[in-house]
Amino acid sequence: MKIKMKLIIIVAAILIVTVTAFSIFLNLQLTSTAQAMFEGYLSDVSAVQAKGLDVFSNDIISEYDVITSLPGVKTFTSGNYKEGSDEYNAAANELNSLISAGTLTSAVVYGDNNEAVLTCGTNGTITNASGICNTAAADRVPVIFSEEGSKKEYGISVKNKVNNYNVGLVFANTGIANIISQSKGLLFVVDPLNSIAVSGQTYGGNYDDNTASSQFSIYKDTVVGAGTEPARFSSQDGSIVAYAASSSLGWKAVANQEASKALQYSLSSSSAVTGVAVAMIVICLIVAIILIIMVTKPLYKIEETLIKISRGDHDARIDIMSKNEYGDIARVFNDIVDNIIVSESRYRTIIDMSDNIIFEWNLTTKEVSFSNNFNKKFSYRAPSEHFADSFLIKCKVHPEDDERYKADLSKLEKGENFKHNEYRIKNIYGDYIWVLIRTSSIVDQDGKTVKIVGVIVDIDRAKKSENILTARASFDSLTNVFNRETIEVAINNEIELIAARKSEFAILFVDIDDFKFYNDQYSHATGDQVLRFTATTIKNAVGDKGMVGRYGGDEFIVCIKDSDNNDPALIAEQILNTLKEGFDCDSGDHLTVNVSIGISVIKDNTKRVEEIIGQADDAMYKIKKSGKSNFGFLES
Repeated sequence: MKIKMKLIIIVAAILIVTVTAFSIFLNLQLTSTAQAMFEGYLSDVSAVQAKGLDVFSNDIISEYDVITSLPGVKTFTSGNYKEGSDEYNAAANELNSLISAGTLTSAVVYGDNNEAVLTCGTNGTITNASGICNTAAADRVPVIFSEEGSKKEYGISVKNKVNNYNVGLVFANTGIANIISQSKGLLFVVDPLNSIAVSGQTYGGNYDDNTASSQFSIYKDTVVGAGTEPARFSSQDGSIVAYAASSSLGWKAVANQEASKALQYSLSSSSAVTGVAVAMIVICLIVAIILIIMVTKPLYKIEETLIKISRGDHDARIDIMSKNEYGDIARVFNDIVDNIIVSESRYRTIIDMSDNIIFEWNLTTKEVSFSNNFNKKFSYRAPSEHFADSFLIKCKVHPEDDERYKADLSKLEKGENFKHNEYRIKNIYGDYIWVLIRTSSIVDQDGKTVKIVGVIVDIDRAKKSENILTARASFDSLTNVFNRETIEVAINNEIELIAARKSEFAILFVDIDDFKFYNDQYSHATGDQVLRFTATTIKNAVGDKGMVGRYGGDEFIVCIKDSDNNDPALIAEQILNTLKEGFDCDSGDHLTVNVSIGISVIKDNTKRVEEIIGQADDAMYKIKKSGKSNFGFLES
């Protein structure tokens, strides 16, 4: 995934999580605050309307006082007048006039025995009101009056003792209806007798809970038992209830509403908060994307430059020259690329000037590439850089070397290196030439081989010189090993090949201990047998690991190739042990032979043959002086 996309995803995740958490927290706060505010609102409604009840009830009392002070009413209630009398008719006319005007809905005058002696208005209303006006209501205290059964008509009843008569009046319900309607359905009213007035219905103080509205009956016990101080509480149905009592006559304004209504305010606010949060996320994300694009843009310039360079455009450079970290990276990178290009140019120049051919095998991409000087020695043109089409597979190897080459190539494919192997491969002229192939593995962090880097070295002249020496060498006629001249030429040839092979070789100087003893004690013929036995023993111990020559008299020179892998000490020890086993000479005696061996290891081509042999000779003489019949290395 691109860095830009990762940054966008990270920033988006942080924004969404942060803003979402903040929105949740804010919504929770809004929900809590909304409920508290809603409860406060209900308390305010009940308090305001309680004051309205004070005004309303006081107005009724004042109007009652005016009505009972009317001349006809006062005259009628001051004496014992019968129905049909002038006094009766005067009082009835005054009350009926007020009822017609809409001030009253009904009126009744009770005698001493609490029987109605004068009635005005609807009989049914008077009948039902008589129980309240006659007995229940306190003097000059308005109470809610309802028509039992239908629960449709309601009003306000007030009664008082006037002269010798009890006068009860029922007023219209317009005032309470206005107070209830002003609260938009949140309010109901409770009078001192605990009757309830709501929008459209009234329930008397003696109502049965089963016939009362369930919406309000559940508040009865709490409201009835409450004092005069404003309060609020949660009811059993989850509603919020607040009430306040009027200051003078004990009426209560009760405001109630479902708690879920409070949540509607928070939900509307939450929707707004959520909308703002989403808008913030979108805006911040857009800003973040713009900033990320601006910040990561130089990275893509760097990437584009790297791709160009990897595709061979060595002139490509990063053109970021700003005075920030990107600018510093660009300048350092450009300097590194310049140095790499110079180094690569120098490297290619050296490769092109060299006879050695460099190749690289990428085991991951299965591609093989060769240095430009490849075409100077070989005519093969690969159709692609794939390993199957490469010169390593398609080269013409001499039949005698082909099986060994294929086996080594198979090991190379498995990550193993060529062991300084030499092969004959057909060159551009169609001739087989000797080449030395060396390889080195490049591994990754896990130790897995990912590349093979190799060199093909032309050793044809030195190898053919060696073969000519082998074919035309002058052998010592007595011992059938190389003579002194030949072994020196062979050693000189090894000196020339040491750089190409990148390996060491060793010289063993072997001298027979007390050789004069064999000539003097037995005969010169026996001495010759000792020399032949010694030469044969040395040749068998060396085998194909090197060459053996008689340097003169009883001295032999051994050249061990690739002494890194062919330990000269082991060969020397084998020679000593075999010679000590001895042989049966022609005289019938069993003779053993002891020798002293000096060893010199040659690691570079800076020394001459004489110097090299002299070093081994010095090592041998140290053995002679220390007791003979042993071997030792020259101490450098």
